[in-house]
Amino acid sequence: MALFTDGAINETIDLQNYENRILDVASAEGIDLAGKIALAQDEIANELMMFLLKRLPFVESQWLPQPVARQQIGVSDVAVTGPLRQWHVHETLALIYRDAYNNQLNDRYQGKWHEYENLAKASSKNYLRIGVGLVAGPIPKASPPILSTISGNGIASTYYAAATWVNQAGGEGCASEVAQITTATGQQLAIAVVNPAANAAGWNVYVGPAPNAISLQNSTPVALGSTWTMAGALTAGAQPGGGQQPTWYVVDHHALERG
Repeated sequence: MALFTDGAINETIDLQNYENRILDVASAEGIDLAGKIALAQDEIANELMMFLLKRLPFVESQWLPQPVARQQIGVSDVAVTGPLRQWHVHETLALIYRDAYNNQLNDRYQGKWHEYENLAKASSKNYLRIGVGLVAGPIPKASPPILSTISGNGIASTYYAAATWVNQAGGEGCASEVAQITTATGQQLAIAVVNPAANAAGWNVYVGPAPNAISLQNSTPVALGSTWTMAGALTAGAQPGGGQQPTWYVVDHHALERG
């Protein structure tokens, strides 16, 4: 699963799955959908922080951050689960229709605003009852890899590649955005990554002939600071995973349930 801080929990397409006309509403009312998506995520982050700070002192576990540490790491160890995505969608749509109503004082927009506001409250309660998934040793999403070529015996081709950070325990973060390069005959693909995560012990490289057809090319994590060079044909390895699964859940009845 992605981490809360890996990027937007939902995209515009996810809003459209709930409201087919949301693009029309945003265009007509001059509403920045990306801005509302980010604002809703910020508001949820604040609520999650307050929830975790209240609940964690009641939990006795060597793995859970104490309040001071929680202030430092924020929500960077929160996994994005299905219930959290639903809360975020509802929260975002409530913000959008609130702005649309305030622009036009249109009763139709007001109804949508209140509808999604109530849905957001309900979905937040459901999410907290199911539990906030926390990851031990969270490893963030990598930045897109840097693709280049070196002289060799490769053939002309177009390659797509992504990278993931791996921590000391073998936990793998979400794959980066896909990068693209076209090589000429006599060139070999070379891939590097920069700005490693603080707890990264290495990285994995995924390469393929199309953005949705990339697969793992290294048998063991590539060392930090090292470059991976393609030698021969691509390996039919595993496809990128969805990130780390929650190690445990903190729920709103002060109990801790193992994941």
